[in-house]
Amino acid sequence: MNDDMRLRVLVVDDDPDTAESLAALVGLSGHDAQVALDGRSAIRLVRNDDFHLVLLDIGLPDMDGYEVARRLTLLGQRSLSIVALTGYSSDEDLRRSDGAGLDDHIVKPCGSEQLQRILDDAIAKAKRVQG
Repeated sequence: MNDDMRLRVLVVDDDPDTAESLAALVGLSGHDAQVALDGRSAIRLVRNDDFHLVLLDIGLPDMDGYEVARRLTLLGQRSLSIVALTGYSSDEDLRRSDGAGLDDHIVKPCGSEQLQRILDDAIAKAKRVQG
């Protein structure tokens, strides 16, 4: 972990076991993680708190992750990184991620090295915006 910055991470996945497991991995990396199980909860949490990173499943029950990402982007939080972490992997899915304002699109499962890269990228973005 980069010792000089502790990220606030929101894990958004409708599978509670997946969400909690990923949040635990984020915590083991030295960052703070919170879980949302649907898109509306994720939007409400980001609107009311200061997150640096959202790890976002695309297949959510109330709205898809692309719509969640678009709405989060409209909040105007420049230091917020939004990364799709999903089983959706077609070329169309990647294009939709770009169009929704996602910073990256990672296909599940996400390994520990990949997660560390995502966390490092979020730290770099937050520092660029702050400084």
